[in-house]
Amino acid sequence: MNILQIEDEVEWFEETVKPLLLDIGANKIFHEDSYDGAIQSLNTNHIDYVVLDLAIPLNLENPVPDVSNGLRLASYIRKKYAGTPILILTGQQAEEAVEQFVEDQEMETFWDGTRKSLVKVRPKRRVNEAITLLAEAVKELNAIDAIEIQETGCELNCLEKRVIRIFCKENSAIAARVKTLNDGLSSAKVLQVSLIGNQGQDLPWTSLVKIDTKQNIDKESNNFRGYVNKLPIASYPNILNEYVAGCADKKGICYRFATHYEKNYFSYLMTNEKDTLIILERLKEILGIWSNNKEVKQVSVGVIRSLICPEHKFEKLIDIRHRLGLDEFEKKILNANYSIQHADLHGLNILVSEDLRPILIDYGDIKLAPSVLDIVTLELSQYFHPHLKEQRESGLELFENWFNNDNFLLLNQFSEVAKFLREWKTENCFMEREYVATVYAYALRQLTYDEGPHVEIANKLIEMSIAAYK
Repeated sequence: MNILQIEDEVEWFEETVKPLLLDIGANKIFHEDSYDGAIQSLNTNHIDYVVLDLAIPLNLENPVPDVSNGLRLASYIRKKYAGTPILILTGQQAEEAVEQFVEDQEMETFWDGTRKSLVKVRPKRRVNEAITLLAEAVKELNAIDAIEIQETGCELNCLEKRVIRIFCKENSAIAARVKTLNDGLSSAKVLQVSLIGNQGQDLPWTSLVKIDTKQNIDKESNNFRGYVNKLPIASYPNILNEYVAGCADKKGICYRFATHYEKNYFSYLMTNEKDTLIILERLKEILGIWSNNKEVKQVSVGVIRSLICPEHKFEKLIDIRHRLGLDEFEKKILNANYSIQHADLHGLNILVSEDLRPILIDYGDIKLAPSVLDIVTLELSQYFHPHLKEQRESGLELFENWFNNDNFLLLNQFSEVAKFLREWKTENCFMEREYVATVYAYALRQLTYDEGPHVEIANKLIEMSIAAYK
């Protein structure tokens, strides 16, 4: 376990605390004597546990110890490295501010699989009691580090492995098999996890684990509770738990679903159009819970674009903005049906059971948006998603005819699926401008990714969107 001690009484640390930390088996011990020094150490080292004296100086220029500096540092850690446990050692009386800070902390699943606060307070005069607490934490961390993880198609860093190991510990598993469920452009890891019990047996259920920054996972968790759990039962996996303890700025959210969800929408699209149509019928019924509750908004093309391709990305597309006059095009006004949309409904985010029943995963982008966004994503992700980059055979002619429905269906290799999606689109959107603006925005976002064959397709779709807008 890597421990960072922030203590301005250097002699006391060196002679009293450090030897005790070495005795309990701490791996590395970092020491800082000020707020600024602690910030630098946190940002440059992997820290498992922070031991903090509240009364610390700000820096060399402001050398007077002050409790407010320690409280500010504790707040910084809880915000930026929310999973890092803190033990506050203080010679001060337990002031109201300290008590309030501790009371405000939520309980989290810790390394031993039980729920506890990640912030504790002990007085310096009872340093042995504090060391006992840290010794127990070292023991617990060593125990979960012994849990073996077999990775297939993914490479996990130490914090991502820690999420999986805490999940194992909580569920009395001694090992896990992990394989990736996504190979997209997101920073998140979406994993299928199979746990192995203490007798070497596979536990009789499979889990989906998503690992990302705490901010993104919190958003996913809120979206699940606000929107996803209103969908029909069995159209989504249920949340088991969330894990952040010892994971710095990372967090994991774990879902349980049946083991027979081994394929995804892309798998069926590329091999069996008849089955794909059955999946789409069922998907349309599921998403109808959201799209049937819509409202008409008068918005600009730019407003729709900003929901799909945000401003900080759009600002970088200087060449195409000038070449095609996009800034002027985005001022055009239209009516659009708005409803809750998954907003990242590509084929890997639709898992499919053996009896062709879809479930939705990955809820971090759910938002109020044009009611055709999910349909547009289903239409276009097969041409842009990196998972299918070796299987695409469509030439530019298809995209030159994207808004000519008859020609589009004749040119499409998945004509029945294309027809279904076009009819579904017509039911959902207010009028054609909503669809055109959404296709434009989706294509524009593709230009913000790395160079590749998709750039030519995206450019063509943008040109055709501008031409089709009436």
